[in-house]
Amino acid sequence: MQHRTWIEIDERALARNIENLTSLLNEGARFCAVVKANAYGHGLKEVVQIAARAGVDAFAVDQIDDAIKIRKILPSAMIMTLGYVMQHRLHDAVSHGIHLTVYNKETIEKLEEAAVQIAKKAYLHLKLETGTARQGIQEIELNDYLDLIKRSEHVELKGISTHFANIEDTSDPSFATHQFQTFCELKEKIEKQGFHLEFSHCACSAAIVLYPDTHDHLVRAGISLYGVWSSALVEKTARKHNIYCDLTPALTWKTRIAQVKSFKAGTPIGYGLTEALGRQSRIAVVPVGYFDGYDRALSSAGEVLIAGSRCKVIGRVCMNMMMVDVSHVPNCEQGQEVILIGRSGRHAITADQLAELANTISYEILARINPELPRIVVST
Repeated sequence: MQHRTWIEIDERALARNIENLTSLLNEGARFCAVVKANAYGHGLKEVVQIAARAGVDAFAVDQIDDAIKIRKILPSAMIMTLGYVMQHRLHDAVSHGIHLTVYNKETIEKLEEAAVQIAKKAYLHLKLETGTARQGIQEIELNDYLDLIKRSEHVELKGISTHFANIEDTSDPSFATHQFQTFCELKEKIEKQGFHLEFSHCACSAAIVLYPDTHDHLVRAGISLYGVWSSALVEKTARKHNIYCDLTPALTWKTRIAQVKSFKAGTPIGYGLTEALGRQSRIAVVPVGYFDGYDRALSSAGEVLIAGSRCKVIGRVCMNMMMVDVSHVPNCEQGQEVILIGRSGRHAITADQLAELANTISYEILARINPELPRIVVST
């Protein structure tokens, strides 16, 4: 009984997901594992090591510190930051050979300075704005950026990228199609100016499965890497078109019962007296709360698994604990295992199910799991 609350990562499940996704790729497309947000809550170090053992040699993160952590594990991998890197950290990026997603001129100028100082090349990927209205340069700016890169002798344009805004909505792919067409047109303009692009990438999880035309030089596998579909509609569409992609959730979230006690009917439970027992009941206190990443919106709505039975969350989820009804579970005791996400017997609780109850998405349910909780690699 080493841990009070912990995450188990199924190495075989993760490796199978990688195998199934890579089997869908067009020839010449390289697989990049997106491991930002602590590998979508799964654990950065653990996922990177598993993915590397499965043959993955390209990784994408949000911030430079995570990129450097991966570099220490994998000296020769292609590592790319997708998010904002502050100017005083550009020297670190160049010295560690990190590829940077870039969308402002100041970064390019500072990269040139940093590369000159340490006599190394700086690698960048231009982020192109095609319709998501987030990071990215617009078409009207493109020539100015390309001219600046040409003048920057120590900066190498390794690739270009964009991101789809609505590709999961397969009922109307028109906007995604427009974005992809725009991306291809901008790519052609860049290549006509003499740039050789080693990495041209726009395909996310949904595009990997459904739109092979978007695979190009590199695909960025995010939520699907972890065995979760990017949307129910994407999964439905894949099944409809007989696209084989068997995704298995790799994460199980576990804790233990801290206390079991009995209360009579009518007893209010927890903060705010928001829920009262309808009958005499046994209640288990579980040492997990919203600090751990269990959403407060799951108050009086979520379920956990104990000894193969579903047990309802009673009352409000607290900062570090919550209460569940174990009246129907025989012989509950302190220290007994509780599953928050995962399978027990014939029942399963998924990130998608919790997301629906909390009115959010599976990405958030997973990514918000406290990174301080131990991650344990298992093989089922």
